[in-house]
Amino acid sequence: MITEETIKKETLELWQQHFSDAKRELLYDGDFCSFLKSAEDSAEAEARIHLQPWLHILEDCIQWLTNLWVILKEELRADNAPSTLVSVVSLVGASCAHAVAVRRMVLSGLDTPARETLRALDEYLCVCIVLLKDPKLAIKFQTNPHEEAEKFFFKNFKTELLKKHLNAVERSIGLEPKITQEMREWRSKTIKLFSEAIHPCFLGSILTECPPTAKNAELHAIGILGQASAASEETLNFACKSIWYFTSLGFFLIFNDHDNNPPLIVMDKENKLHQHAVVGRRVIQTMNTRYWDYEIY
Repeated sequence: MITEETIKKETLELWQQHFSDAKRELLYDGDFCSFLKSAEDSAEAEARIHLQPWLHILEDCIQWLTNLWVILKEELRADNAPSTLVSVVSLVGASCAHAVAVRRMVLSGLDTPARETLRALDEYLCVCIVLLKDPKLAIKFQTNPHEEAEKFFFKNFKTELLKKHLNAVERSIGLEPKITQEMREWRSKTIKLFSEAIHPCFLGSILTECPPTAKNAELHAIGILGQASAASEETLNFACKSIWYFTSLGFFLIFNDHDNNPPLIVMDKENKLHQHAVVGRRVIQTMNTRYWDYEIY
């Protein structure tokens, strides 16, 4: 088994050998990981001070999503579990992992990579809502061959189609047209902005290399190893609102009748996990609404 110490020793010997062959003084930090850890710790300390309330709200959102995944996973073990549940469990679980990744990268001062992951988080949650609304599509989703997955996604969930699906869900559960219109406009604008993080561009590269600091948004600092960034306010805000959106639509479709479909899970008021899901949903919705227009900078 290769241990950290053995691989460090092996690589150090190679660095020494090649510098020696070139008749040059060794220029190598064998403990560079400690330097990385220091940069990460510094970024996290700054983020926890300057990126509230959104950082804490996201952590509560992750707790709620994790609890929901446990509920779904337990239901999946039942003998009469709906066949659509497999797709829903996988998507909620993947959403948990992506939400945790967004949090960790923001805390590490890596905002652009966090935004890339956030786009995936948003898609996982939205696709999950669509599959909850359409059990037949949920079955096709889980039986789709790996090599056909990309075609299946673009056939059913590319941006414009996903919007139509979500609009239909919003109407079916009775959200007010004014709310859905505002949410739609906000989502379109934000998704477009965040999609820019996926493809390299000059301005995006510059702002990743030297982001505005969380301590002072008017100052920029080197961020190649991580720098708590004022840009993460928008990242965390969108992450929280994406999960808030799922608490509104996804929760309803899981625990209520809709389109002649029975609830995916029957609510048990005595079940502590179910209690957490109900109360946590209300807390997340209240906190997001309370700070909806709050701006840190």
